Amino acid sequence: MTFKWDGKSRPSDDKYRKRWDEIFKKEKTLHEELMEGFEKEQKELNESYQQSKLNRKERDDKEK
Repeated sequence: MTFKWDGKSRPSDDKYRKRWDEIFKKEKTLHEELMEGFEKEQKELNESYQQSKLNRKERDDKEK
């Protein structure tokens, strides 16, 4: 089956999306970038904390 191109719309493939983003995507503000970094860091810290709690529980269970 072949795609019939109507001459108006474009097939959206990865290359088209990437180029569209490069041309039209709104730049993030410094605040948005900082908040993304902060949220990522908080998520990583929470995951680390949860893993530490599991490790401690396992150690305590082995000691009993």
